[in-house]
Amino acid sequence: MENVLGRPVREALSSLPAGETAPRIIETAAPRRDGQTRQEGTLRVVACREGAWIAARFLDGAPRKREEA
Repeated sequence: MENVLGRPVREALSSLPAGETAPRIIETAAPRRDGQTRQEGTLRVVACREGAWIAARFLDGAPRKREEA
């Protein structure tokens, strides 16, 4: 299996050899200010453990402009 770290989860899963069991995906995220779980962004593999990949969401687009208070 090639290195999957940093790759989008879907892309990494599609690179698994035929017949290999897909690992369990564990999604992790830093809490947002409002306490909700982030749903936007690209889910990328950040760590691999035995039988599991840990993934986090990254905002791959251009940064948003900060709102003035």
